[in-house]
Amino acid sequence: MNLKPSNNLVKNSLNAHTWLGLTVGAVMYLICLSGAVVVFFEEFERWEQPNVEEYSQYSHQQITAAINEFTQRVDKIPESIYVVLPTEAVPRIHISADGKEWFVSQDGKLSEPVKEGWTHMLKELHVQLHLPQTFGIIVVGSLGAMLCGLIISGLLAHPRIFKDAFTFRIGGSKRLEQADIHNRLSVWGTPFYFMIGLTGAFIGLVGVLIAVVAPAHFNGDRNAVVDSVYGGDPIIERKAESINYQKAFDELTKINPDAMPIYLVAQHLNTEKQFLEIAATLPNRLIYSEMYRFHSDGSFINYQGLSDGPVGRQVAYSVYRLHFGHFDNGWVKILYAILGLALTVISATGINIWLARRKFESFINHVWSGFIWGTPLSLAMSYIIGIYGSHFVAVFWFCLAVCMGLSFWIRNISKTKFFLQASTSVALLICLLTYYLNFGS
Repeated sequence: MNLKPSNNLVKNSLNAHTWLGLTVGAVMYLICLSGAVVVFFEEFERWEQPNVEEYSQYSHQQITAAINEFTQRVDKIPESIYVVLPTEAVPRIHISADGKEWFVSQDGKLSEPVKEGWTHMLKELHVQLHLPQTFGIIVVGSLGAMLCGLIISGLLAHPRIFKDAFTFRIGGSKRLEQADIHNRLSVWGTPFYFMIGLTGAFIGLVGVLIAVVAPAHFNGDRNAVVDSVYGGDPIIERKAESINYQKAFDELTKINPDAMPIYLVAQHLNTEKQFLEIAATLPNRLIYSEMYRFHSDGSFINYQGLSDGPVGRQVAYSVYRLHFGHFDNGWVKILYAILGLALTVISATGINIWLARRKFESFINHVWSGFIWGTPLSLAMSYIIGIYGSHFVAVFWFCLAVCMGLSFWIRNISKTKFFLQASTSVALLICLLTYYLNFGS
């Protein structure tokens, strides 16, 4: 049995790979670079607001006081109030609902508001490319699906890709050099890239899937689709009373001593439907958390079945951690960042190969050079300027446009590359200086 792909299949796969890569290459570069950096979003969020009180221990009195003050500050009590508990990665508490969010001090008082700073801009760049939310998420999810297509077509288009896994031709032909970098990095990280593409596609396109499935099988009820996958809320009809948070935590410890609470949700506060949810991570599990439900008096109702329910439910609730590398182990984050940068290089070299194959230069070459080396500079500049005016998104895109325009004006790729790389180095040093001037040591 001959498993070698036919010449016709190889040719068609190469054409498909080329055009698909050209279509998504620039956008993929932005998504991959921002994704490699956003792995450290928890560290960046702490870095941006370093004066927030940090601690690891908390009490039910603290939670009660924070929720009471929160309900007094808002005009209407939200349906769901979230209290994110301290973890090793982020040893601080914050409370949020309906777009309002504050940090919580150890005495239960609300302190400074949680700011949507540079890290928020970085998240939005990765998740939705700063486009309108729903549309942007769908676009990025579609690119995740295209990445899977690129991986498959790339493997089929290069039958010797694994055999040549350690072949490097550096310093000779520009096209061969870029092709070797592109192909070698592609081979070494294929399983990771495919996982990232698949999980990214799910995160981005799950809303589309729900919109399609709801009218076909659930009489248009989208919430019913979500409940069928993740499990629905319990039906509660009891007299409203103060929530006994301590009793609920004690009950959780009895039910599952290994469960580590990461956040809680006060649902339908001060109504007959009131109940408490506690999300907790479980050791050696990929699921983001299990959801445990409790009556107001702290007695156990049930759990959502995210850890031992249908296989599809477990898989669906594991996607987030897999895609973002959201693990407590810092080395896993570093590995995700390295592989994310490798995928960034793959995205760039894919376009470089096509440009080198043309054997002539045009405005595309110069604009592309400005785009590639201007993106890191624009990320740094968005922090430096944005920290004084909060216009992080506008600064990023303005700086990127200036970098591409400057590259087109200089019309010398080597000079452009050196200038933008040097400027990025200086900008990163200014980032540290700016930070010191604002927050001290």
